[in-house]
Amino acid sequence: MSASTETMLIKVVFAIGVLVVLSGLIGLMVARTKRQPLRPTMSVILCGAGLAVIALLLNNLLFRSYDDVQLKKNQYYEVTSLTANMKASLASSRTANQPVSTQSKKASKNVTYLVKNLKQSKSAREAAQMAQHQLVTVKHPDLKLVRRNYRIVLQHYFEDTGITAKQANRLTAHAYRQATSYSK
Repeated sequence: MSASTETMLIKVVFAIGVLVVLSGLIGLMVARTKRQPLRPTMSVILCGAGLAVIALLLNNLLFRSYDDVQLKKNQYYEVTSLTANMKASLASSRTANQPVSTQSKKASKNVTYLVKNLKQSKSAREAAQMAQHQLVTVKHPDLKLVRRNYRIVLQHYFEDTGITAKQANRLTAHAYRQATSYSK
């Protein structure tokens, strides 16, 4: 089941819980005006509150927000690992004519490893391997090619997460900024 479907189901459970609480409050007011026992309506309110709490707990336990889009926790950690390794692989090549450090080479290998083990498409694997080849074997790597390939990898990753195309494009742009920007 995709993350968006699970998120929608949790939102429906939360909405049902809220509706049950509201109907219980209305029933409480009616029972109070008619001088009827309040215990049955209080139990309805507690059941609704329980549903709402369960939905909130499920939402917090199963999902993380990445640029205001709900992703499953494993997807969130996968994308943050990808972007962190991409950023580390590009770190030593920020200035011209500087050799690629061993940490950057290792990080580019980690990107390729992650892409392979996340069972990404063949074009994403090839893009990651071309970026790794540029960073590991070429003395002065073509950074534009590496960045373009990293964008391809991120685009393919988000297309396979089960979110809308618009959200995938937005998350790709956000992750690409995270991977290629450096704080001073």
